[in-house]
Amino acid sequence: MEFYKVAKKHREDNEYMELEAIKQKYDDYLDSRLDELWEIAKYVHSNPELGFEEEKACKVQCDFLRENGFEVEENLGGLSTAFKAVYQYEPGELTVAVVSEYDALPEIGHACGHNLICTTALGTAIQTKKYMEEQKIPGTLVVMGTPAEEFGGGKIKLLEKNAWDGIDAILFMHPTSDTTRLAGECMSSTRIKIEFKGKSAHAASHPSKGINALNAANLYFVATGLLRQHTKSDFRLSGIIDSGGNTTGLIPDFASVEGSLSCFKSSDLEDYIERVRKCAEGAAIATGCEVDIEFIPGYLGRVPNETLSEVCRKELISIDEPVMDGMPFDYGGEDLGNVSRIIPICNPYVTIFPDYKISNHTEQFRDLANSSAGKRCIQVSSKAMSRTAMELFKNPDIVDAAKKELQERMKDE
Repeated sequence: MEFYKVAKKHREDNEYMELEAIKQKYDDYLDSRLDELWEIAKYVHSNPELGFEEEKACKVQCDFLRENGFEVEENLGGLSTAFKAVYQYEPGELTVAVVSEYDALPEIGHACGHNLICTTALGTAIQTKKYMEEQKIPGTLVVMGTPAEEFGGGKIKLLEKNAWDGIDAILFMHPTSDTTRLAGECMSSTRIKIEFKGKSAHAASHPSKGINALNAANLYFVATGLLRQHTKSDFRLSGIIDSGGNTTGLIPDFASVEGSLSCFKSSDLEDYIERVRKCAEGAAIATGCEVDIEFIPGYLGRVPNETLSEVCRKELISIDEPVMDGMPFDYGGEDLGNVSRIIPICNPYVTIFPDYKISNHTEQFRDLANSSAGKRCIQVSSKAMSRTAMELFKNPDIVDAAKKELQERMKDE
């Protein structure tokens, strides 16, 4: 029996070394294409396009994927800058998707590093395809081109069009200025629009005849401020008075409030929505105003998947990339969150090496996304995600376990 255990371990060690040698071969292939990929990243960076307008970024990706043997469907889900690219050596039981996003921010351009995200998707795609093709691996590899992450929720619109159907697991990279990590939870959110309607009157001669809508807006902020004591620590509520009168000589007959509400659990979000609604209604009653309240759904929080993330963690370590422990949460949000509630995701955040931690959506982050650190981010991310895809195609049971984990996590939502 002891001999059997030793022989079994020796066989497993040999299999690991053989697979590692295969992965290294395709890492080398990625390196041979890195300069070509970097040119695409720089092109997207120098041609920033807002959500649903990413014509150049969409075209350069679709052209590249076609040239590299993928079948490309454009106008996916009726969105002119969405696409789906597919490669299949032969049919198999698993479909793995690599997600690309490529919209920029108004005025500041690619300050969230989406030029790195989309190019990493291309790098992961060609490295994984090369492996599947040469090693004769059954299964389907997909690149999902998803527009308008910053404003518009392209991934959510594609969900509504059933464009994600048939996908078993998702790989998606985001750059960070922090240590490389595997993403944990992020926040669910909703936008808030409130309009208070009162009655105008001269502020000096007939104030008693007016109904002050601005008072209602101020009272709303007092009420929601007091609400904070009775919420969980992750409760986030922000807002501004968008309109509150036109002149100091008149009682304001109209005031509008815009804001956002976020927290980690979607069930808590629904509870907070109703509490905030009551604050607005109470403010209206107290001041004699009428009120219109609208909650506009935002992005649902990301549901992390430890099963897939640990595979990617191992691959990052294998290529000598330091990785933060655990799966840290984020206070932001992304439209991948909605998808992560249906399909298990692996979401590495890969560093772009600043000397100090900086926030994305800044000029510094934008510049780093077009630097040698950005090029290295593409290199590390593409290798790690491709290696992860190789493991999944070789061991589909991992994806079965990831799906079970997702089901368990959703019970807490």
